[in-house]
Amino acid sequence: MILFHLKILIYSIQKFTNKRNDIMRFLYRIKQLIILSGDMVSYLLGFWIALTVRHLEIPSLETILHHANLFIILTLIWVIINYISGLYDIGYISHKNKQQRRAVETALFAFVAGIIYLYLRPSDSSVTPKTILALGIFAGYLISMLWRMLSLRIINIKTLQKRILFIGYTPEVIELLPILKTKGYCAKAILDKKDLTLEDKSIDTYTSVRAIRAIVNNSHIETVVVADHMQQQKEVMQELYELLFWPTKLYSLPEFYEDLTGRIPPCTFSESWFLAHLKNRETPVYNKWIKLVNLIGITSIGLCFILLFPFIALAILLTSKGPVFFMQERVGLGNKTFRLYKFRSMYALAKDGSAETKGYQFASKGDKRITPVGKFLRKTRIDELPQILNLCKGDISLIGPRPERPEIVEQLTGHMPYYPLRHVVKPGLTGWAVLHQNYTDDIETSLQKLQYDLYYIKNRSMLVDVSIMLKTINLIIRGLGQ
Repeated sequence: MILFHLKILIYSIQKFTNKRNDIMRFLYRIKQLIILSGDMVSYLLGFWIALTVRHLEIPSLETILHHANLFIILTLIWVIINYISGLYDIGYISHKNKQQRRAVETALFAFVAGIIYLYLRPSDSSVTPKTILALGIFAGYLISMLWRMLSLRIINIKTLQKRILFIGYTPEVIELLPILKTKGYCAKAILDKKDLTLEDKSIDTYTSVRAIRAIVNNSHIETVVVADHMQQQKEVMQELYELLFWPTKLYSLPEFYEDLTGRIPPCTFSESWFLAHLKNRETPVYNKWIKLVNLIGITSIGLCFILLFPFIALAILLTSKGPVFFMQERVGLGNKTFRLYKFRSMYALAKDGSAETKGYQFASKGDKRITPVGKFLRKTRIDELPQILNLCKGDISLIGPRPERPEIVEQLTGHMPYYPLRHVVKPGLTGWAVLHQNYTDDIETSLQKLQYDLYYIKNRSMLVDVSIMLKTINLIIRGLGQ
């Protein structure tokens, strides 16, 4: 009977956690919407100021309406650029230095986008807002920056920093501790039945399970995160049951870890978990969406490939010996191999045109095998353009886990038996792991890459895919390629 009640309680906590996660995501989106609305008002106000300064008088209603369509379109373009640049990420808003630096960079991109739009739009000699555009961007983004500073208090972002009690000290908790504050949390206490010695002396440690409610009450704990192994203990579950009636959020460690890092924690890796979360992830609607995304990718990337090919090929041939293209075996959907095409970015050191003379090896940051032209190609992701051929052949999708070489897959599978699970979907030209991780040149970083890939497979949707595409554009524009 006791075991039955414990199972019911575990189930209740999991359901409670899911609801709390939904609520937190909803509140996060509301705060983003408030900031976005403030930006739109700021830019329109900036245009009004620009018209006033340009004509040295308060603009009439007729003048405003005459420019209205243009200004509204430009405002929408700038909001999209802001999203791509990460200006609606709450984390940036809570860091003033990062926010201001990113806002200045984004304003420059917005100005360039505005100029491009003015030259591409149908000619209208009665509307020539070149000066107004510059004034509008300056005033609009300045007001927007002031608005964001004010929004810290209006939407109370600082209250996102919740006090946490961890019940159970695991490798996942150790990994989370350094990044909590950047995500709006503060670890106040850790409870485990074994004695703990922490470098951070501001975190209290406890061993008595019966102290849980006292810790929550005395330390004003708002969030309790419970490790799986602690949920198997009767005493712990009895204490947690009492907390269900308190204004305290309860999370299981795997769910909390996933929300904070965008990765699946290794502690959940098991056949039952994978069957429950990775099976039947596709729907007819999503399949049609992927086809549309791939079609858009083929059109846009194919156009870039055709336009840039002569210049890139010439640069590669003039600066290093070897072929223009580099082909390599990769593992795709269902563990089937295919040949991946790229512009050569390394010196051709071997007979097959590769840079490997002693067997396969991981690429690493600052790799001396990369040519000067190759550095530029990698930074801008231009070296990936020939994969338009793989996209057309259906080897890859626009979005998905990046395909690895068979030798590397074999090696990593020896260390991580679940590694081939990333092949249950088509590999992609870009993906969730690409946005969150740089080079994977050892087993530890490869495990993290697998965690990101499994997170994407578990959570992929149209919104996630749109987010990946926009953030990839931001990565390319900012030259953050590898």
